[in-house]
Amino acid sequence: MNRLLLGMTKRKTPEPVPARVADSPLKFENFGIDPEKHGEFKEAMLQAAHAAVKEYPALLETIKGTLGRISPPQALAAFCCYGSSGFVSNNGQQTEALPGILQHHCELLHAHVLSLPPNEWGDEPITPDNMQVLFDTMPKLSDTFFMQRILDGESKSSNEQELTALSLQERIRMHTHTVRNWGYYEQVVQTSRELYWPLDEKLVAAHGFSATDLIDTLSVLQREFEERVAAHMDLLGKVLRGKTAAGLVERYYKLVPNLVGSAEEMLAGLPTDLTCEQMSGMLMAHLDLRLLDTALFTLEGVANSAGKPEEVVSAILGTLSFEPGALEETKPEFLFLDNPVWEKPVISLGDHFLVPLPQAAFSHIHRIMERLAREAGLAKALEERRSGFLEQKLEDVFRDALPDADIYPSFKWKKDGQQFENDLVVVIDRVVVIAEAKSHHLTASGLRGAPDRVKRHVRDLVLSPSIQSHRLEELINAARGGDEDAASLLSKNGIDAQKADRVIRLSVSLYDLSVLSSSEQDFKKIGWVPSDHLVAPSILISDLHCVSEILDNPILFLHYLGERAYVQKSFNLLGDELDFLGLYLDSAFNLSALVGEADTFAVTGMSSTIDVYHEAISAGIRRPKPKMNLRPLFRDIVARLAKVKQPGWTLLGFHLLACADPAEQRAIERSLMKLRRFVQKNYRDPKHTSTMLIKPPETRKATIMFYLFPQKLRGEHRKIMAQLATEAIEADNLTQCVVFGRCTEDWGKAFESALLISQG
Repeated sequence: MNRLLLGMTKRKTPEPVPARVADSPLKFENFGIDPEKHGEFKEAMLQAAHAAVKEYPALLETIKGTLGRISPPQALAAFCCYGSSGFVSNNGQQTEALPGILQHHCELLHAHVLSLPPNEWGDEPITPDNMQVLFDTMPKLSDTFFMQRILDGESKSSNEQELTALSLQERIRMHTHTVRNWGYYEQVVQTSRELYWPLDEKLVAAHGFSATDLIDTLSVLQREFEERVAAHMDLLGKVLRGKTAAGLVERYYKLVPNLVGSAEEMLAGLPTDLTCEQMSGMLMAHLDLRLLDTALFTLEGVANSAGKPEEVVSAILGTLSFEPGALEETKPEFLFLDNPVWEKPVISLGDHFLVPLPQAAFSHIHRIMERLAREAGLAKALEERRSGFLEQKLEDVFRDALPDADIYPSFKWKKDGQQFENDLVVVIDRVVVIAEAKSHHLTASGLRGAPDRVKRHVRDLVLSPSIQSHRLEELINAARGGDEDAASLLSKNGIDAQKADRVIRLSVSLYDLSVLSSSEQDFKKIGWVPSDHLVAPSILISDLHCVSEILDNPILFLHYLGERAYVQKSFNLLGDELDFLGLYLDSAFNLSALVGEADTFAVTGMSSTIDVYHEAISAGIRRPKPKMNLRPLFRDIVARLAKVKQPGWTLLGFHLLACADPAEQRAIERSLMKLRRFVQKNYRDPKHTSTMLIKPPETRKATIMFYLFPQKLRGEHRKIMAQLATEAIEADNLTQCVVFGRCTEDWGKAFESALLISQG
């Protein structure tokens, strides 16, 4: 919560008076280790890591032994089915079937199935006990990757810079190992179609199928998989509605097709004292034997569903498939950072194809397309397409979000005979947005190699585009400072520097680089980024689109982008862009009280309301769009500013949003109601109190004033507002002051007039 200075002032002599502010609805929890116990904590972590790594061979043997007894395809299908299943309620809330099982656990088991020679595959049917072994073991096996990294880090140099660099590299490795989604499913599919279709003709010539064919086929696999799993779960639910053990068996034989025998025969062979719960478990385990059918596909079936020739689908499934035992020679420890099933998520089983997790193909679609393009000799064409696509999508997002803005793609300018170019420049009101599009990505060699390789990634993906946008910002600042050549150069390109009061810089990527863009403090600590450089936030293009969709008022959208850089500078952030968006919805990034309290700020999970909204849409459920947590007065002012669009409307909105968090906004509303009543009674007194002043703790944020006046003083209210602002600036040596005038008789209007005055 902001350490806000809030008070009522007289019309002529603003004197802020502290006021008590309610607790913020946004709650934070501190986690840290007492410095005196750092050694003890470190020793405990090392002991846990040693124990976990020591257990690693036994975990591998457990998995191998389990797969050597039961059918691996059946086990993999059941594991992925429960690991990927969720239930969406009528309000869009999703509940996971097995919250502890994540996609990377499924992919890891998939690889271990392929690591076992087919002659060592078990043939017994799966049982709850055997499946529980896998459900327990796979997360532990995955965790040993993290534990091994702890031990590897312990053996390295104690030099602070080297340790920080290693910590960054490990963070990137963990991100690669565990993070999968680069957008919501519908968004990912649509983006993939738009991105790769221009390569269709050349891919057909090289592979026998196009990118569109591939994406269509993968979509069909995912849709049918979801339908099959849903049908299985629905059938199970209907069976379990039986009220007695005998009733459960009767419903089972009535509802489940192709069963051998009868309910009476089954009951005759079972103990008569079985409870409902015991019978439910038995029937569920028996029905789970059919889960393999959810993941098995035939060439003919897929071709018919996709509306594609069988030879096309055959080529697609062939290039995405491994034969059983294909990874027998692969070292298990390599599977964490470079799992081959990321590029080939299908197992060929003779006449059938096992696709245990079709959605994984879309998680790794960029990797798959990169391989296909490389094999077809289209690596350069793919690189050019990705670059062009990203630049166009970047422009599209801003045109949709800011329809009144002047948009300049490929903004070219010269200085001292040198040519410069910025991918996108957006001018709206008194704001200039400079955006750079970078379609490069983290490489496997960078993830596995020495810190110098990660340093190059930081330079190419984070620092270089940030410097590129900063260069134009410096030109704008020079023009505003009186440099006539700079002003002339900008004017020729459509920018009036004297109206460019706020410059917002960002870098936009095709790949998820949040793990890099959220580590600005560490980069500066080890000298990879100059300490005086404010790094432009790097935002995934699909996330930027989501931000613009949720923040559908241009003031909110621009304010979010503008404040992202300051949040990134103030904290080491743990979370992705949509977590930051969730934090913004709750706080408008009014977090000054937290600066200096902690060097790492974890916001993971803040995206939950946004996730629920999109999951509901995917499930065909209508749900209100998540809204900014603004009090009615603040929401009304922002809406009116965006509608009226008086000169400086963007900055007026920025300063308002930056002055108070939701709890403080509530206190402001209450105080304004009291002030209104006071003004209505005392306005005839020339020295009556008529103004509330709000002074945020950060000097870069403007002081906000609310001036209340009666209808009889309407004619002179703007003059008084200007006088109040000028006096406040002079009295407190302020840089900027914003005044909103409200008429006490026209209280339903958010504001009558708004004024921004800057020093000098």
